[in-house]
Amino acid sequence: MVVLDGVRENPVDSSGGVPAIAGVDNVTHGLAGLLVADAAGHWLERRGVRITPRARRTLSVLGVVAAEFPDSDLLYSGPVLRMGNLGYLLHHRGHTHTIVWAVFSALLLWWAAQWWVNAGSSDGGGSDRGNLRGGLLAVAVIGTLSHLLLDFTNSYGVHPFWPFDNRWFYGDAVFIVEPWLWLVSIPALFFNRPLRSSRGVLALFFVLIIAATLLLGEVARDVAVVLVVFAAGWPVLQWRLPASVRTVSGLGAWALVTAGFFVASARAESAVRTAVAGVSATERVLDVSLNPGPGDWGCWSALVVTADPTTYRVSSAFVAPFAGARPLATCEARYGSGRIGSDVLGGLAAAEPSSFVATTHVRWRLSWRRPRAELQTLARTRCEVQAALRFMRVPVWQRVGERELVLSDARFGVGGGGFSELLVPAAGECGLRRAWIPGWLPPRRELYSAR
Repeated sequence: MVVLDGVRENPVDSSGGVPAIAGVDNVTHGLAGLLVADAAGHWLERRGVRITPRARRTLSVLGVVAAEFPDSDLLYSGPVLRMGNLGYLLHHRGHTHTIVWAVFSALLLWWAAQWWVNAGSSDGGGSDRGNLRGGLLAVAVIGTLSHLLLDFTNSYGVHPFWPFDNRWFYGDAVFIVEPWLWLVSIPALFFNRPLRSSRGVLALFFVLIIAATLLLGEVARDVAVVLVVFAAGWPVLQWRLPASVRTVSGLGAWALVTAGFFVASARAESAVRTAVAGVSATERVLDVSLNPGPGDWGCWSALVVTADPTTYRVSSAFVAPFAGARPLATCEARYGSGRIGSDVLGGLAAAEPSSFVATTHVRWRLSWRRPRAELQTLARTRCEVQAALRFMRVPVWQRVGERELVLSDARFGVGGGGFSELLVPAAGECGLRRAWIPGWLPPRRELYSAR
């Protein structure tokens, strides 16, 4: 842990706003936990274990709670820490999103689940109880670890190997609310639930994701049609399958969807790096932050971080990793707005059309650049900037008046006072009084570190 001393309480933006969605949504986490619980139940049954209704409910509840438990950091991140937006940026997906905490919390949840099952048991249980303990432990451990794995899949990032390795890791593969994951998992879970109330909740989420796909404008129309057709046929297939096969098919389909996005992400990043290398011999790519269109392997938005010996640049682009099947022109036409279509760099006064050359796979949009020395000075002289850079993967900034600047992580938008924006004084003493600054390694440390 790093502690910064100072005398002023909160010069940074103190809105403390928590974004509605900053990573994988909690419904997706819960669905993953239920699939893990169902798989454990089938495994126990194949071993001849008698699972009482109370034990089966415990498996399901444990699966959901374990899969959500790493987000318990929301209880203290944010305004509670009196750090303004820094409290959320540095402590959500913080220590609770590490393997060390996942194992500790899994053991705690396992103990609670065992107590609950035993409290309602009227027999000795014998070998069944021993096997059930093993099943509960598997659900607790796999459930908590599934949260870290799912959070890794998008561009927000995790640092799971603390305290041994404090680096951030980014999957850059899956949209924050991925409709395919809801659609492939909910029918399998629905038909395996004996209670009407559980089925009702799952059915509601199934309808909600279809409605969101059609009405919110985030999903391309052609992709929405494919999703709706799939949503009509997949439940019929699941209804006809045995319970254990449903669970396997749900898990398998989930894995295939995720693998498809990772393959597309790798192709998209390769296309971006090739495009930059073909233009400049001195400017190198430091990072590529990628987001797919929801449900769409073929259209991606990219924020590309590049630098030469004197200049730091951030550029935005559309990327079509499978341009032969889904051309760039289609991506641009399908995503005129929304999270994928909007160009976040448009909120920066100094942004300009990118000078990079378009290729078959990459259509450049805007670029924003500043001297590297400016970032080095900010990191050296402003403790608020130094702390924020432990989170910010794509830092951008602009001055507002003579005495302040706004520092943002471009992944989450620029302007509008979002959760990743900090209002930082241009001069003065450190504004963080004995603040709890975790030791995450800054993603862009190569731009300003002395080493």
